[in-house]
Formats: sequence, structure tokens, C-alpha cells
Amino acid sequence: MKTLKPKLFILSLVFLLLNSCVVKSLHPFYTKSTIFFEKKFIGTWEDTENAKWEVLLFQEVILKENKKNKPTELDDDQLRIYNKYKNGYVVYFEKDNTKSSFLAMPFKINNQLFLDFTPIEDKEIDDLKNDLYKIHLIGTHTLAKVDINSNNDISINWFSSKKLEELLNEDKIKIKHEKVGFSETVLLTASTEELEKFIKKYMDSKDEDKWKTDVEFNLKRVNETSKTNFDKQRND
Repeated sequence: MKTLKPKLFILSLVFLLLNSCVVKSLHPFYTKSTIFFEKKFIGTWEDTENAKWEVLLFQEVILKENKKNKPTELDDDQLRIYNKYKNGYVVYFEKDNTKSSFLAMPFKINNQLFLDFTPIEDKEIDDLKNDLYKIHLIGTHTLAKVDINSNNDISINWFSSKKLEELLNEDKIKIKHEKVGFSETVLLTASTEELEKFIKKYMDSKDEDKWKTDVEFNLKRVNETSKTNFDKQRND
């Protein structure tokens, strides 16, 4: 990872399935009052597809990337970013030699833990020589429900775009959105406050399939030996 500065990138090419099958929003799904830091998510994990996940504290990463020991040593722009996301995580994802990093902000609604994912950088996209293509890319927010089954077992389910479109087509929900791009992808344009109200109502619904999704991950914590090897690979 080069530096933690705002970048306009779509989700990783490795997450092509995720990018096409999950609900995307122009605005964050969380408000300042709902942010809930969960330390159990920190660590090194492996999913059922043998992809590696390393989850670090955002505040530690930004200090390390800027070679600073404390927040007061950061410049004004970096300090603003530090304060805005200090309760979040940086998630490094690696699969089939493809590496990506994400900002994941934890929050709770109706006592359920969620993560708001946005991309920080993607090696494949960074290496693209076609600058005209890259300037058309924009990062969006995606919503994932997190269940901590134990200290060593976590499940993550993304909110399905199929489910959202089904609800919209059946006129069961009303939420601001637009269809964008060549594929007419549904993009939520509601404000963060409106999104929060929607999540509360959605969590209260009796729909047994409300979290049925094609994009789900079960993470198992990696032991320290494997973590050391993963850290070495990521730094190569």
C-alpha cells in the first residue's frame, strides 16, 4: 500500500462477482453515532476459497505509512483522514496473487454488527496504463453483515443487489436510487441518515431470506506461523 489518501477506484477485479452482485451506495451506510469498534475482527484470516485476509487498525496503518509515531505528527490532510476513520480497519485481501486493500468501517444497528466497505487501492487497477479508463472509475460503499461466531470464526454476508431489486420491483420498499452505467447497476443515492433508517426497518422485517446472498465469506483465523508467511508475501 502506497499511502492512505482518498482514491476513486471500483472494487477489486478479484471481487468482480462482489461488485456485480452486491448493493452499492454513493453515501456511507453508517453515521458517526452508530460506529462500533470490534477488536475481534483484527487479525489474519483465511476463507473457504483459500483467499487471505489481513485486518489491521486504520490508525496504526496510517501512522506507519506516513512514518509517524503519533497523530499530532501528521500533516493537516492526513490528520483529518486519521480522525475520520480512526475506528475503522484496513483490510488487505489476496487471492491468486491479486492484492487489494479496503477501508472497512464497523457499525451497529439493532445490535447487529455491519461493515461499510470502500476500496483504497487495487494493484491491477493501479498498474493499468489506460489512464482514460481509470478516470471513469469511482469508489462506492457496500454493506456487509458480520457475525462473530467465535474468536476464530467470522461470517460476512454482503447485502444482495438481487434482493434489493426484487424489493424495489415489488414496490415493497422506497429508497432513493438510480440505474447507472452500461449494465444499469442499481446505485443507492439516499443520504446516510436515510440508509440508516432503511437498515433498521430491514432488520425488523420478517423476511427469512433478507440476507440470502451470492457473496458470503466464512473466515477462519490463521495461526501465527501462517500469519508470518502471509506478511512476508504481502511485503514482497
